[in-house]
Amino acid sequence: MVRIAFDKLKIPYTYISDQKLHEIANLRDKFDVILFGPTPGSSQRIVNGLPKVGPDPIPWKKTDLTPNLGMSPDTTDDMRGGMGLDGIANVQRFVDAGGLFITVASNCSIPIDYGLVDGVSVTPARELKAQGSVLNSTISDKGSPITYGYGDKLAVYFNQAPVFQVSRTGGFQIPPDDAATRPSGRGTATDPDIPQGRPYIAPPPKPEVKPGEEPPMSDEVRESLRAYLPPPGMTPRVVVKFADEKDLLVSGMLAGGRELAGKPVVVDVPRGKGHILLFANNPMWRDETQGSYFLLFNAMMNFASLGVGRK
Repeated sequence: MVRIAFDKLKIPYTYISDQKLHEIANLRDKFDVILFGPTPGSSQRIVNGLPKVGPDPIPWKKTDLTPNLGMSPDTTDDMRGGMGLDGIANVQRFVDAGGLFITVASNCSIPIDYGLVDGVSVTPARELKAQGSVLNSTISDKGSPITYGYGDKLAVYFNQAPVFQVSRTGGFQIPPDDAATRPSGRGTATDPDIPQGRPYIAPPPKPEVKPGEEPPMSDEVRESLRAYLPPPGMTPRVVVKFADEKDLLVSGMLAGGRELAGKPVVVDVPRGKGHILLFANNPMWRDETQGSYFLLFNAMMNFASLGVGRK
């Protein structure tokens, strides 16, 4: 999908297999941006690649039997095996040195499961049915270079997963604010919460939390988590998020949309001197989603300055 768009638009690129990621230790010396195209399977299966269960290799190269494979941009004597843990370590060094690593759809499980990012998780969707649908999203951070040139809304292609959850606490769960419901701490849940011996002062109203957002942290919780909170400028940055449930569907199948409403579509996670960019949508699906191409192009052209414009 990506190669079709790049070839049609005459954008130069170097195609490498995931096996090269563990063979090239100095990725940052060769590349500014690595775009890991959509691949099915769990993070462990993608990293491990095809299992080497048999004695014979599985080549991908031109032979008398397969002369058409000679035009492939990358060939190998054995397709089995993937990037491995060495490849993960090389990607980590690449990002820390200032590179941009981009995942699309299910590939986001690689940096999440292997600890390259903090504060981003994939939540299971038990009711959601959105198999290859076009859904509305909103540009939530117009200061990010990734969203340069976009208006308020954007229709994106989405196929069931992933459903992101972003945490400002680096993944630590914020305890419920029980004090906001019973300031005096007296009585049971059904008793009137009226303090004795002093005038009653109503508690401040709770801030409204929209779908997909975290509740605000109190000063006490912030202090208790101070040692674990990411420093300013290093928290995950949601630049595009799905629209409200009533505005989600543009075309295709959608049921259980409340599990997706307000959730992140594009998340920019700083790491070291670089960034890891996670797409829940497929911005280059079958050469048909030109409207979201520039989410990728903007990120690539501004890979060294994605931190500008943060609130």
